[in-house]
Formats: sequence, C-alpha cells, structure tokens
Amino acid sequence: MAHGLKRTSSDFFVSAQLTESAANTFTETTITLPLNSLDREVFVITGILLDPATPSSLPATQCTSRIQLTRNTAGASIDLNEFNLIGYSAETINGGVAEFDFFSKSYGNQIMESGQDYVDVVATPNMSIGVQGTNNVGALISNLRVFGYRAVADVGTYSALIASELNS
Repeated sequence: MAHGLKRTSSDFFVSAQLTESAANTFTETTITLPLNSLDREVFVITGILLDPATPSSLPATQCTSRIQLTRNTAGASIDLNEFNLIGYSAETINGGVAEFDFFSKSYGNQIMESGQDYVDVVATPNMSIGVQGTNNVGALISNLRVFGYRAVADVGTYSALIASELNS
C-alpha cells in the first residue's frame, strides 16, 4: 500500500458498458465511484480489464475499436502521454483484398499481476469511459471492469491527488 493511504474496504469492482452514439463517433460516459470526499476517500485501482468491441471486417480497410478509461472527461480519444489517461485498449482488423489479417494491440493497464501494490489512485468520485471506432459499419459496444478498494488518504496526499486530477 502506498504511503499516505489507509485501506477502508474490501476489494470490489465497477463495470461499465458503452455503445457509440453513432458509428465511428467518440462517445463518453461517467462512472460514479462510491467515495466520501468529506473523509478524503480515494479509489485505489488494483486492476483493469478493458474489452473493446470487435471491429468490422471490410475488404481493403483498416477497422479499429478503442476503449479508454480516464480520471476526468476527455472529450476525445487521448494518447498515452496524457496524465488524464488511466488505461486503454484497441483492436484492429486489417482487411486485405482477398483475406483478413487480425491485428490486436493493447496499451495501458490490463489485469495487473506484476506484484505492484496498485495501478493508479483516483481521488475524485467520477472516472470516464470513452469508446470510438474507425471505419466500422455500425455502432460498437465495449466493456470494462475496474478492480480496487477504497482507502482514506492523509491530508497532504489527498490534496495533491485532487489538485493533479483537476488540473489534468
């Protein structure tokens, strides 16, 4: 456990499913966390399972599906260098002239089994999930599950977490 945090709950998870508002359109929604800000409660993320929708299979076309988890509303797909990004995953199908090549790439934090105490810490009571496809025939449906527990942060840690999240 990180310094400045005291665990206050057992492990639990939050899940979300999101459908693009229209094909190939960035769509975002809020995941509300059960945190009590008066007690300086934070969500310590211990693992993330990101499941982007399977992209369309179209001849001579690269089709992609992306899902991202962020600390705050992002408004668009963001890159790995953005502080706001907690994790993301993308799947791509490259359609050839006569056959299809499936190419999958995942970035960010999948279920962490690396011996780390935690993946990330979220201090504000909301995270955002965003999805977007490219060159797909219809709207895609993606899923995620975030594992973690509640903890109380000391005053200095909580202040730093809130300031960094609100400025990201």
